[in-house]
Amino acid sequence: MEDGKSTSQAVGIEKVHNTFIGSQKCESCHASEFNDWMKSDHYHAMAVAIDSTVEADFNNTVFHSNGFTYHFYRRNGEYMVRTAGHDGKEHDYKIAYTFGWKPLQQYLVRFPKGKYQALTVAWDTNKKRWFSLYPNQKLKPDDWLSWKHGAMNWNTMCADCHSTNLKQNYIASSDSFHTTWSEINVSCEACHGPGQKHVVYIESLHGQKPDMAELQKGLQMNPGIASHKLVDDCARCHSLREQLTNVNQHDGHFMDSYNPKLPHPDSYFADGQIKGEDYVYGSFLQSKMYHFGIACTNCHDPHTMHVKAIGNNLCISCHDEKVYDTQEHHHHKMNTDAALCVNCHMPGKYYMQVDFRRDHSFRIPRPDLTEKYGTPNACNDCHKDKSAKWADKEIKSWNATPKDHFFAFTQILAKAGNKGQNAEPELMNLVRDHSQPAIARATAIWYLGQFLDGNNVSVIQNELHSPYPMIRVSAVNALSNLPASMKMQELQSMVQDSIRAVRVAAAKALADVSVLNISTDNRDAFKRAQEDLQKSFYASQYFPVGQLNQGEYYEKKKDWNKAITAYQKALEKDHYFNQARINLAYLYDQLGEDGKAEPLLKTVIEQEPDFGPAYFSMALLISQKGDLKMALPYFRKASDKMPDNARVVYNEAIVYQKLKRYKESEKAYLRAIKIDPNNVDYQYGICTLYMQQKLYKQALPHVQQMVNQQPNNLQFVRLLQTVKSEIK
Repeated sequence: MEDGKSTSQAVGIEKVHNTFIGSQKCESCHASEFNDWMKSDHYHAMAVAIDSTVEADFNNTVFHSNGFTYHFYRRNGEYMVRTAGHDGKEHDYKIAYTFGWKPLQQYLVRFPKGKYQALTVAWDTNKKRWFSLYPNQKLKPDDWLSWKHGAMNWNTMCADCHSTNLKQNYIASSDSFHTTWSEINVSCEACHGPGQKHVVYIESLHGQKPDMAELQKGLQMNPGIASHKLVDDCARCHSLREQLTNVNQHDGHFMDSYNPKLPHPDSYFADGQIKGEDYVYGSFLQSKMYHFGIACTNCHDPHTMHVKAIGNNLCISCHDEKVYDTQEHHHHKMNTDAALCVNCHMPGKYYMQVDFRRDHSFRIPRPDLTEKYGTPNACNDCHKDKSAKWADKEIKSWNATPKDHFFAFTQILAKAGNKGQNAEPELMNLVRDHSQPAIARATAIWYLGQFLDGNNVSVIQNELHSPYPMIRVSAVNALSNLPASMKMQELQSMVQDSIRAVRVAAAKALADVSVLNISTDNRDAFKRAQEDLQKSFYASQYFPVGQLNQGEYYEKKKDWNKAITAYQKALEKDHYFNQARINLAYLYDQLGEDGKAEPLLKTVIEQEPDFGPAYFSMALLISQKGDLKMALPYFRKASDKMPDNARVVYNEAIVYQKLKRYKESEKAYLRAIKIDPNNVDYQYGICTLYMQQKLYKQALPHVQQMVNQQPNNLQFVRLLQTVKSEIK
């Protein structure tokens, strides 16, 4: 501080409660930024439905979609829609708010209990037409995706990122909302945080020169912010994530409030390319640009949100024009769409039917991975009449075979997504390789967690001490599959982690561990981590998947009643949420209540006749009763629906064997072995089949394979001796 007076003022400022004051307060000092903001999608994120904000045609327009009719019209100056309601009958609804701006605009209707619902039809602002968000889905009135239900609920699905200082205020007991906001759209304070202290400090100066540190105190996204911190701050909305608290905090670490989704199925292609909506963050963290300190505002104006230059001019503002904006580099005709950097390095997809969004991982096109693993590539996005093999040959003819080690993770993840456990050595190497993106290494840990063994557990354990919270969370989640006694030793110290997402993961992983078994040094922290976990459950309680997570947690704790209640609540919210139905069926089965389990699985099969796990679950349930003949058709169906699932085929083989249908059993065992040749269970199964028939010569190569894989397994060694002696 420059003098004593300023110091005393600063002390006074500290006592000011930092509240939201509104964007109009910002305009007087920041007119240029304010005017830029008014040109942005942030400014138009949400608005009261009036003539100046509504883009769509409400002039007695009728639109038909998926068996439903929408009649858009005006009444007494208000915007109205007549369409089917909860009861399946048509009603007139007033449009309360517009939602979004370009390339599409949605419309919100107020419902009882403080709920606002978005229609499943929207307005295409480019083609000036109504369109369906789900054109290929025949939605039933009680479907979660129906406009009256959860997927289209503004309060939970959209509100916190389209308004400022939003408080959801959900009351579960009455299934109602009392949602509030400071400003209806994404205003200055949505990004910079509450501005009361900032304004009070400015007003206290009376023309004196401000102290810059004091001026920026309490504000976020200030000039000079570290690039990774800025990206994390944008990710509070621009990421696919799980919310851990009810408060959209403006300070602290991103993962104190959110747990971002890793780039693995179903939201991404196996190599990390975008598939479902990822809102940029999950792909950008895979990029070399992110790791070299590039942030969102290097390319996007922070207030208009528009890109700072058009076409290749944006890229060559950093990259050498003479090297990259040349035909020698991109091998396409200059000044054409094919020569645009983004079309090779940022291919995109349409979301919500009309919204084209580009992949921000800035990767090299890899048609060779398309050939091997079926992942997409930018070349064939344009050359749709050509094969991936052709594209790969073309690239190689340019002497442009990728040699960049930074993107080594793409091939490893692609293999893991396609080959599973066969990619284990490469996955372990990826985890160890600190030159690779943290998000890719965290994803490799997720894959390894699907098949924990003596080879990979120690590799994962080492990452519990990673400097990256995302990796620590993934390691905790992976090790949660260990037996309780083992993971207790490994994970109990993680409840003291500085990041909330890690503590929550640890508390969830240790659900089946008693607090009395936690060391005294960690016991208080363990209790606090459990409180953090409960807050995360509270934050997600409206969602079916939130109830599913609670059910799985309580099931682990053997709190059966709470688990059953959570699964039932998930199904009340979404009658078609069959993961909860399957979990509930499993739980009833464990509790010996088969009479409750079987109808649940039958419902799954009725609703999703192509869903293989339901048939498999039903097969296991019936076979446990000893009725193998009745179980067999379900095993066959499961095997047909999941032909690449070796475990399913293996179980089918066992049933055939027990029914003494040896040829069919042999065929199934061989299928399982072909899918996963290194699994000794499958080798052992076919050995017992052959030995049962005294076909020792056929058994010999399989026993030999088992001994080769586990030379110290005395049971296998003795079995090999027995088989050899019988052949003699």
